[in-house]
Amino acid sequence: VAKDLGLQLLALKDRDAHVFDTGRTRYFFLDLQNGHLSMMEQVDREEICAAVAKCVLNFEILVKRPM
Repeated sequence: VAKDLGLQLLALKDRDAHVFDTGRTRYFFLDLQNGHLSMMEQVDREEICAAVAKCVLNFEILVKRPM
């Protein structure tokens, strides 16, 4: 995430970066030690998307100071 945003790893910590899932369940977390976006747990596609051909999990990353 740090690389994709063009930030140094320390800047993610200093700017209080957070991941927000748009659904009810929290699937992602941002590891501020290494800058990686990871899954909280294994995701069951059939449970989330059922018969939908294209399964999408939306999330947002908020980086503060300045926003």
